[in-house]
Amino acid sequence: MNKSKSIKTGDRPSELPDSLIFHIFWLLPMRDVVRTTILSKHWRNLWTTIPCLNFDNYSIHEFDTNGRFREFVNRALIFWRGIKIQKFKINFFSQDLKEPFVSDIDMWVRFAKDNKAEELYLHQMFICQTYSVPQYLFSSFSSLKVLSLKGCSLKINGNVRWNQLKSLTIDSDEVDEDVINQVLCSSPRLEECFLTLYEMRNMSIRSSSLKKLSFNNSSLYESGHPWKDMDELRIWTPNLEALEISGIPYRRCLLKDVSSLTHATLKFHAHNSFSGNDFLQETLMQVFAAIKHVENVTLSDWCIEVLGAMKEKSLLSTMANVKFLKLIECSFVEYELIAGLLETFPRLKMLVLDQDATKAVQYDDDPEPRKFDAKSHLNFQTNLPNSFLRQLREVKVTWEEGDDSIFPLIQIVLKYASKLEKMAFGVKGTVSSNSLVLASQKLLRMKRSSPTAELIFCESWSSSP
Repeated sequence: MNKSKSIKTGDRPSELPDSLIFHIFWLLPMRDVVRTTILSKHWRNLWTTIPCLNFDNYSIHEFDTNGRFREFVNRALIFWRGIKIQKFKINFFSQDLKEPFVSDIDMWVRFAKDNKAEELYLHQMFICQTYSVPQYLFSSFSSLKVLSLKGCSLKINGNVRWNQLKSLTIDSDEVDEDVINQVLCSSPRLEECFLTLYEMRNMSIRSSSLKKLSFNNSSLYESGHPWKDMDELRIWTPNLEALEISGIPYRRCLLKDVSSLTHATLKFHAHNSFSGNDFLQETLMQVFAAIKHVENVTLSDWCIEVLGAMKEKSLLSTMANVKFLKLIECSFVEYELIAGLLETFPRLKMLVLDQDATKAVQYDDDPEPRKFDAKSHLNFQTNLPNSFLRQLREVKVTWEEGDDSIFPLIQIVLKYASKLEKMAFGVKGTVSSNSLVLASQKLLRMKRSSPTAELIFCESWSSSP
């Protein structure tokens, strides 16, 4: 009879390096981190020294009351014996935002300050009452390198001392232009700034250190807000490399100094309370005049519609420096308009087409998505210049099953892109194998002016460059 061999089971989690363990812990709410102590002897007390603390009271349904959340956070901080905090995150509700909860939040922020936290994330969700950020966050939190404030009220009484801050995120409807200006002036090392503000009538952004800026002028209302009140956006950022402007467009968008800009993203949104492309035409003409030197451009659906109409009216000048163009959240039903817009980019080398099938239905009274007509491309009557798509090397396409409106535009691209090297064609979401086969057959039957163009098909695809 064979002797049974004993199998020694090691403490495998303990074999992981602490740096990896800390990264895993940061991705988990603190309550789950504490629960992991049963997995390893080494982990039993490790949670009391971790440098990354993530407190989240809306990730677990049974742990969603402020009272129990307060008790848990306070006890965890009492047991914490770490040397220094790298990351400190508080996600909290606001149904019962009053004493003693407000005092506890203030104490947690002070705890992060006293332990020289380098990253602070203070996110208020489901806002009924607004938490006001304590003044010592601005005046004496000198260790901060990353700060993210969402749903909080920001009012400054005194000086701001953020000499180490490199990344700032503010998402709030209770902050004014003066606060943003004071913060930017007091953050000499700030490189990234992500602002989501609400119905900010006028906005000035000035910084000599910023390299990446995302500005979203959003709305608290689905309809009924007058766009005419959105007067002017002014940006002075000589070292800025990447700029994204989204939300409600301003009447005037003045980019005074963006000489270092290489990436520009425009994601203006149509609004129920305002109809009229002339409004956005003026804004886009101002923006395009300031970003003529940019090589990488991303445009959303409404911007594409307005720019295409401007191109037909000869109101749009050539963007000769653009080499990468990404069209997102699009319907390609009006493919002739989009193809005409592509004339504006004579040196284009890479094109990304991101389809949104829900937009195609808006163009037709029939609730069913439009089907591909093999002869529809013959109606394309635009007088194309010799430079049309002649520099294009690569195309990436996302396609949604049930909407074939993108195929006429693809057919035009394949017909005129004589130096095309690769077209990667993938699907968004789930798709049946039969639909993928039919789409592949359509593409393979299309005429290609480039004999070396390679068509790649995949079941999933990211439209990111």
